Amino acid sequence: MKKILIYFIVLLVTVLMSASCKKWIDVNTDPNTVSNGPAITENIMLIGVEAEWASTSVIHFPWYGALSDWQLWYGIEASVPASFNIAAGFGNDIWGTYSGSLKHAVQLYEKAKANGNKRYQGIAAVIAAWHWFYIADVYDKAPLAEAMKGGEFFHPAVVTQEEIYTHANALLDEAITLFADADSGPRVPQGSDDYMMGGDFANWTKLAYSIKARQAMRLIYATGKTKTGQADQVLSYLANGMTSNADICEWKHLDDLSNASWFYNDWVYDYSGEGQTPTNWLVDFMNSFNDPRRYIMFTFCEENPTGFIGIKEGAVIDPGHKPSRYQASFAVKTYPDHVMLYSETQFLKAEAYALKAQWADAETAMKAGIRADMEYMGVPANSITTYLTQPSLTMPTTEEAAQELIIGQKYISNIYKTLESYFDFIRTGYPKLNFAYAILNVSNIITFPRRFPYPLDEVEKNPSIKALGQPDWFNKGTSWDMKSFSWRTK
Repeated sequence: MKKILIYFIVLLVTVLMSASCKKWIDVNTDPNTVSNGPAITENIMLIGVEAEWASTSVIHFPWYGALSDWQLWYGIEASVPASFNIAAGFGNDIWGTYSGSLKHAVQLYEKAKANGNKRYQGIAAVIAAWHWFYIADVYDKAPLAEAMKGGEFFHPAVVTQEEIYTHANALLDEAITLFADADSGPRVPQGSDDYMMGGDFANWTKLAYSIKARQAMRLIYATGKTKTGQADQVLSYLANGMTSNADICEWKHLDDLSNASWFYNDWVYDYSGEGQTPTNWLVDFMNSFNDPRRYIMFTFCEENPTGFIGIKEGAVIDPGHKPSRYQASFAVKTYPDHVMLYSETQFLKAEAYALKAQWADAETAMKAGIRADMEYMGVPANSITTYLTQPSLTMPTTEEAAQELIIGQKYISNIYKTLESYFDFIRTGYPKLNFAYAILNVSNIITFPRRFPYPLDEVEKNPSIKALGQPDWFNKGTSWDMKSFSWRTK
């Protein structure tokens, strides 16, 4: 991906320099825009926009102390473990999308709209909507329209999370309409232009509906919403959402680009010298279900040549007790950056049914999600069948127990894939991650940070942000973080 991004940037610089050399004193143009040069067409912009989008989707997974540690996917060996202590600089790269990947998606949207190229406009609308939801989910109140107008608003005003959600959903609705319009406009993305989805607008439409379902589920405990009402929305959107693993949205890295996949890089340069190590809690959780994905993901541990054991983050390994590692055949150079998977849509469906007390439908959908992930990972068919028939996957008939089972299986299916496990834990409290057991000297045994702090520069200089102040990110996330927990009553 890095090589593609470098190519994209060099191309833009070359075109802009060649266009400006005729008249150096003509500077009455926005220096931040890349959408008005005659040589920068939508197809050239799209590959760069998609590359930035994919990179942003996993930007908080690499290295220790990030979301992969927080979710107990990874435990560093014999060094300072994740402590959950963050400062105002944490998350600046997401705020930075205002001038990076989000801005470029909006520029593509505006250029395509001006040129009547509706398919490009629709793709850009989906990508921009994804960014707006991400910003709303980690910052709550944040700038919206004014932030996209550059120097016109040096200190853009903030709006509510609800307003950002409304804007993002409107973009997805517009995209769905644009993808269905018989008049696609003069320029249509070809397969080679649209690296992530191959110019398949049926799949783009399914993705738009699936993202709407994901975000509708976020709001089940939000003020003014009802769980059954949101569940009905989720099911309605998923009726037009992804239908198989062929619909997955991901950036597939190339085998000849050694430094492209962040997961591969983390594995190669891991502190252990033998690849990344899963935490004890994660391995124990998968062991409790006798999960066949362990044989694809992990090596056997030293003390049990047919078994799997994880590590307590920060612990020193005693001789003869080397833990399991993530396998080299799992953390490959081509490991994708995932935006959304079909399996997630089935877990969303399962949770929606559970919220409506439709237990049989919930179990069917949950097992469809498990099957989808196992097939995606290449688990043998007989192992899938054995796993799905175990009594521990029978759906409970109480809402909390059902939600715990569904989110737990969703968590396993999402290891090193998307941000959803982070948001699911904040929203539901599941799975019940045992931080004291999994992390040496962890600073908070109840929760990791439930939202991101505002950048210090914004707090100091933007009156709208300064008036809000920094949040208490251990006690409360964003507006939809409203479920009551044993340590917090809402």
